[in-house]
This record gives sequence, C-alpha cells and structure tokens, in this order.
Amino acid sequence: MDTNSRMQIANKAMKSFIARYFRDDEDGTGMITGEFYWPRAEIMEVVMDAWDKTKDPYYQELMGKMYRGFVKEFGEDWSNNPFNDDIMWMTIACARAYQAFHEEIYLQQAEKHFNLVFDRAWSDDLGGGLFWRIENTTKNACINGPAVIAASLLYQITKNQSYLDRAIAIYDWEVKKLFGEDGAVYDCYNLEKGLNAWCSTYNQGTFIGASVFLHQLTGEEKYGKNAVLAADYTMEYMYKNGIMNNEADGDDMPGFKGILARWLSKLVYEENQTKYFAWMEKNADSAWLHRNTQNLMWTAWEFPTNEFPRCAWGCSAAVAQQFACLPYQK
Repeated sequence: MDTNSRMQIANKAMKSFIARYFRDDEDGTGMITGEFYWPRAEIMEVVMDAWDKTKDPYYQELMGKMYRGFVKEFGEDWSNNPFNDDIMWMTIACARAYQAFHEEIYLQQAEKHFNLVFDRAWSDDLGGGLFWRIENTTKNACINGPAVIAASLLYQITKNQSYLDRAIAIYDWEVKKLFGEDGAVYDCYNLEKGLNAWCSTYNQGTFIGASVFLHQLTGEEKYGKNAVLAADYTMEYMYKNGIMNNEADGDDMPGFKGILARWLSKLVYEENQTKYFAWMEKNADSAWLHRNTQNLMWTAWEFPTNEFPRCAWGCSAAVAQQFACLPYQK
C-alpha cells in the first residue's frame, strides 16, 4: 500500500476512534470515556504517534484537551498513585508532547514525575532496578523499560547528564535480570519468588524503544543489537511472522500491542531495520480488514470486530499499528 493510502486509513481509524470514545467538554478539556489512569496516558501516546506521522494540528489540539482532562480528574501531583509504571506512562506522554509543542507545563510535569518515581522506586535490592509498586516487592519490566524511555527523552530535551546516567543504569539492570539471550523480555523479578518469565508485547516493545534510544544517544552497538534481538524474538518466536490475536482479555492487556507498534516503528524508520516492515503492514492490514461498521478495530486482528467493542483501550492498539506503518514527518 502506498504512503498516502496508508495515511488516509490511519487518520480515518483515529478519527473514528475519537468519534466513538472521546468526550469533548465545553471547558477545553476532554477524556477517553470508560478508561482510567494508564490507558488514558497511553492513548495520549497514540495521539502523539499520529502527530509524529502527520504533523496535523488537529492532533496537537487533541493532546492538549486530553492532558487538561487528565489533570482535571487526577490533578497535577500524581504521587498518590501506587503504581510507578502508571506515572511513568504520563511522564513519557508529557515529555513527547514537550518535544513536539514546546509547552513548558509538559516538561515540568515530566521532570517532576520522573524524579518522583526514580527516587521512590530505585533500590539496591537485586542489584538495582525500579520497583513496580510502592510495596517494593517486585521489579518489573513494565516500569524499568518505560523509565529508560522517559529518562532518554528528558536527556534529549535538557541535556542533563543525570538523566542519561539513570537511563543506562536502569537499562543495564533490566538486561542483567529480565532479558534473555534469545531476545525474550521477562515480566518481573520477585524478591521472594524469583523470576517470572512471562513475555508480552508491552515489555518487548518498551525494551526495543529503550534500546533504540540508548543506541542513538551513546552510539554503542550493544543497544542496537539488543533491539534487533528483542524484535526478532517477538516477530519470529512469539508470533511466527503471523497475525497478533492474543492479549485480548483482562483490563490491561488489550492495548499492549500498540506499545509494541510504536517502538518497533522507531526501530524500522530510525535504525533502518526494515525486515519488520512487511510483518507490521500485514498486521495493520488484517486489523483494518476486520474493522466494524464504525471503523473500529478490536485487538484480535485476525477476527471480525463486533459492533460494540468492550473498551477504548482494546481498540487503540490497532490505531497505533496503522500509524506505525507510516514514516515520521519532519
């Protein structure tokens, strides 16, 4: 499919998604209905993906409304959330928004909340790494990968060496404890029970993104090699180069594949690792083929989408997948 056709589909998918799930309030705020904290942060990232791939001012306005709606509900201090990964997702969304739009509030929030999470989550237990929750019992890929991405973004913005130092320290711990020689990114390390070796597109995706950032920031080849190893494992072992139909159950998993899409796209377009592109397109095309009459796509991309999908989060992944197949706009 040519780029113009792909862009038309991606924009149609996003605007159909917004028409179904976004509540536009009269006070200049807005929100994705039916979703709570971290899926709303991640859907803001899908909006940022759309901006990165189109530079359409519509997406700048939409991001502002979503951010203000989030603050209206949760305030500007997110420290009462016990999940460190939840806060880190909003940190990433804000850092990306600052890079795009240069509005100071986004940078202030990103710096404040990255530092909050790092200070309360980093410890020497298990040799370093960040705890997932404030109970400090497990150190998970779901916080450590995103934290590397957030720190890398903040280093790009501020050139403050401490952000790069922390990104490298967190990454090194994740590689040592949660990264397999075959490219698998394991779920977590429990202080009492040890390793949980479950893998997900969420964790594969954030590890790919973290690796690409550090490859670009340091020039060290080990990061680029790790990104390819994780991407190969995802495409070839987890999915046998086929359509991604799993992670459709529960409250958290249905949107996971959008996270993989985002960072795999960065690997393809910024690192010239084009061998994944056909697989990305195959999944995007299958999702679109199985859309419903509202142009919504549920997260099991080989099966038809019913007329009443369960949640916005589960439909957001396919929107991210459409934009992932587009080149970045300068």
